Amino acid sequence: MKNIYKKYWLIGVVFMSFLSCNNDTETLFPDSPAERIQQSNSELLNLLLAEPNGYKGVYFPKNDEFGGFTFFMKFNADGTVEMTSDFDSDTAIQTSSYEVRYGTTTELVFTTRNHIQKVSNPNYPGLIGTGFKGTSVFQYFGNDNGIITLKDVRNVDSGSFVLTPSGLTNFTTESVIKAEASLAQRQNILPKASNSVFQVLKIEKGDQVFNFNFNYDAFRLYASPRVTLVDNDVISVEEFKFGIAFTEDGLIISPALEFDGEVYENFTYDADSSSYISTVNGSVAKILFDQAPAFLTDDVEAVGQPGHQVFGSYLSFGDSPLTSPGFNELIDTLNQNIVGLGSFAANWSYSGFEYYAQPDVDGNVNIYIGVFDGAGTTYYGGYSFNQTIENNKLYLQFNGSINGNGDFFFNALIPILQFFNSSNGLYFADQGSFSSDLYSYSNLSSTFTSADQPNLRVYGLWYN
Repeated sequence: MKNIYKKYWLIGVVFMSFLSCNNDTETLFPDSPAERIQQSNSELLNLLLAEPNGYKGVYFPKNDEFGGFTFFMKFNADGTVEMTSDFDSDTAIQTSSYEVRYGTTTELVFTTRNHIQKVSNPNYPGLIGTGFKGTSVFQYFGNDNGIITLKDVRNVDSGSFVLTPSGLTNFTTESVIKAEASLAQRQNILPKASNSVFQVLKIEKGDQVFNFNFNYDAFRLYASPRVTLVDNDVISVEEFKFGIAFTEDGLIISPALEFDGEVYENFTYDADSSSYISTVNGSVAKILFDQAPAFLTDDVEAVGQPGHQVFGSYLSFGDSPLTSPGFNELIDTLNQNIVGLGSFAANWSYSGFEYYAQPDVDGNVNIYIGVFDGAGTTYYGGYSFNQTIENNKLYLQFNGSINGNGDFFFNALIPILQFFNSSNGLYFADQGSFSSDLYSYSNLSSTFTSADQPNLRVYGLWYN
């Protein structure tokens, strides 16, 4: 009988402990779940409406694949939002609807079409099928002195949207001006016709200088800088990856670059040097154009081997920023020369070239340059080069024409023949699968850049 009483006493103790725990829980959360949801929703909505001239927002939809975009947004109490952005040249303010509601947490949802939906468009030129993988639904993560942090519901770990009070005095006029200035910065990072195409990230810290190949992808607004490091005579290559969003006075990278104890995130454009500069604790990081790559890869060793035996570069493949403005100007010169062949050539033009990179027993290769007659026929001038690879550069020494068309077109095509025959060689780099504003192919793509004239770079793909 004594044991039975003892068991009932223990059950009573456990039951009282359970009640005590329940009371503690109710103390920790005095409001009901519905009340807490309403408080969070009200907090975000009040913040959005607190700025009469709106917010400047920087949205990185997926910073492990793409860069981001700058928006200016003015939220109104009637559920409408006025918006402009630097996504493309259409910067006019558009008005649409938004909601603050509860999903898995408090969310800001853009419910009707506006500039923000462009980031989720899968038909964006150069990124057909994927676009920038953005969204119109954002989770509310917090407020830091008026700066609102939101997360992309599709890419919570890599997508962020940060809203900062715009500081504008007239949203209607100033927001468009700033969006257009931000869009112009996207052009400043690209080489001009006279610029070298070799973009370098240079970090200067004390007496140390580190040079990275910047490896910027203008379609994806994305960079993958690589640097060669030497430690106790051991050479290693370190690679970083980040997206880029442009602002009216520079750019922001995400994730921030952490290197040698410093963190670089915000860069300001310097027009005098055509460079972007970030200064942190006395160290300086610069994105600039240099006359040569920061270091050379051994990609060129594959030229002539299976997978790198027949290369094509045609205008019909579409445009890519990897073909430099300088090379496009060279094409303009070729077209002028071709038209100058006679009245019969009034509609003729350069169409592209094919490079047969597998050398014969004497080390010779052939390049065929196409001239389109405007009526359905392409004539190919054939030319022979002796091919060698030295010090991670490709050398093509001109031998002469190999067919009658080659002789006929020779004078007109001298600029591109000189490009191939660069006395200091050609820099070669593989660029992953082929992508242009018209097409995306699984074929491996590559670039060739003249060491004599580093503003000349051409992009194309390998057939085999």
